[in-house]
Amino acid sequence: MPQDGSWRPGDAQLGWIIENRVDEAYILSWPGQLETYVPLHDTGGYDRARAPLGSYDFRLDQIKGTASVYLKNQVEIGFTTPNLHPQRNLDFTFVDFHLPTRELIDPAWLVPSDKLAEVCTPTGAGRHRGPRWLFTADRSGLARDRAAKYQVAVRELAAARRWSILPARSAVAGVSANPVETGTFFERHFDAAFLEAASGDEVLMAATPDNFGRHRLAFSKETGRWASIAVHGSAVNNATNLIQANIHAATFFPHPRHYVLVQHYDRRRAEWYEWSWFMPSTDFAKLAAGKGPYLLFTTTLNPLRVNRWTPYRIPTTTAAAAFQSALHRSTSRRAA
Repeated sequence: MPQDGSWRPGDAQLGWIIENRVDEAYILSWPGQLETYVPLHDTGGYDRARAPLGSYDFRLDQIKGTASVYLKNQVEIGFTTPNLHPQRNLDFTFVDFHLPTRELIDPAWLVPSDKLAEVCTPTGAGRHRGPRWLFTADRSGLARDRAAKYQVAVRELAAARRWSILPARSAVAGVSANPVETGTFFERHFDAAFLEAASGDEVLMAATPDNFGRHRLAFSKETGRWASIAVHGSAVNNATNLIQANIHAATFFPHPRHYVLVQHYDRRRAEWYEWSWFMPSTDFAKLAAGKGPYLLFTTTLNPLRVNRWTPYRIPTTTAAAAFQSALHRSTSRRAA
């Protein structure tokens, strides 16, 4: 690979590089911790979802970029918008990546999705990819083009997203040390079930990094509704038939649209227990035990025993569908 910056990555590589550079810009420009979610399946619509830790105040990103070898004032980016449903919390971020320095060049442009037609020029329809647009802008601070008022310095992207809350001062040191022995196993099982039952309207996103207790976030592209879920599991068998799940209290923020799922996998039999427990996090907060660093869920595998968790028991095969129903259920609060 040439070292003088003339090498140009392929489109897929370039997109990945630019998205990660934008992630870095957000992390470095926000004074607290940001939750970041990345789609598990690329059906168009969203590239990222972000929110200050525990706020559930999600902002959605469609990131469009180009690469330049030479600095120039005029930036042009052609793109398509499959499945575009403008939402008040969805913005298009346009950036220029400078190949010689491997950096994003100031400024970026942050265009609300409902203003896209005012800023970009329609150029027809891409084959099987929806409407095609051309974004054209002058990077000069004196520019008077249609995109000028949406200019924002790369280092100020987070501040420009209109988050109304300041980051909470909670004891989150050491969050990355949460136990993860079997977490990925249960999360991937949930992912597969969700995607199998998906209608095409849903976007399922994974927390990156997975430090904040909300493992998955889902959006409806049509309505803009969202729901998040913490997936917990037990794979330990004992003579008492009791299972337990521990939730880190420092990153647990109850919300009516955030859910908790607890499942059990029998390692000896290599099979899933037929029942799971699915509940709003607001209910979990009222019922969970523990006053230390963890909130404790403890129940029995004996289906004849009744306890406070029994009303939330559902067939394991329906867990993903239950979450999808919760996503599409109308509530009084939508993503801010």
